[in-house]
Amino acid sequence: MTRSGSRQLLTGTALVALGLSPLAAVAADVQAGKAVSQAKCIACHEADDWEGESAASLESLIRDIVAGKVKHKQPLQLTPAEVADIAAYWGESSQQGKNKRR
Repeated sequence: MTRSGSRQLLTGTALVALGLSPLAAVAADVQAGKAVSQAKCIACHEADDWEGESAASLESLIRDIVAGKVKHKQPLQLTPAEVADIAAYWGESSQQGKNKRR
């Protein structure tokens, strides 16, 4: 195994040991989150609905909805990347709205 391969394996193993998915280490894409939320969420939700919420808390909530742990109007089928992207978009929009009021 190469040195960089060993480093990636150790990083992935450390993330799993912390209860995190190695996918969580990948930065979320705000623009992709905007596109996915407009395609799958806009019928009921707008980014302003989440004012004051952090991307991390939104990601946790959306993951729980997808897993069926939190009741939702309809079942959600989202990939882990889509969950992270939507949370990043809504979280960023939430913070921008919060900052405008200051």
